[in-house]
Amino acid sequence: MGKYIIIGAIMGGVVGWVLNVNLFIALILGAIVAGVSYMLFSNRNEERIEETTEPDDGKMLLREEQLDITKERVQIGEVKVHKEVVEEQKTITVPLRREEMVIEAGDEEVYRIPIKEEEVQITKNPVKVNEVSITKREVEGIEQVNEMVKKETADIEIKGNADVKEKS
Repeated sequence: MGKYIIIGAIMGGVVGWVLNVNLFIALILGAIVAGVSYMLFSNRNEERIEETTEPDDGKMLLREEQLDITKERVQIGEVKVHKEVVEEQKTITVPLRREEMVIEAGDEEVYRIPIKEEEVQITKNPVKVNEVSITKREVEGIEQVNEMVKKETADIEIKGNADVKEKS
């Protein structure tokens, strides 16, 4: 059927070019006409086959159904992975030093000594602690499908003294 559609599209394109019609529309119309004509003629051919295989010819046409298995990918779910920020309170003990001034009485001189102490400075730095790997993989499995199919067989009924020889 594909050959007929392609030939019809080409013929439609040529006719469209000659008649100065939009080429795209002419291609589509040619393909549609070819497809419809193929369907009409193929049905006539099937009718002719059935006509020629009537019992007058001494032949019987036996048919059977065959399974046509196709597979389709469908979405069965979705996984969403995202980061979440969680806050927690941390308590850390930090040893601090400070200076104390010791002045002993006695002399009349004045001593000035600066006193210092340590203060806690806090800075925050992001540090990589873990890495999460996200991948997808295909797993192959086997599924058995059971379906009823029909099959025509020849059934022979013998009446009287008919001499019948069967072939396998």
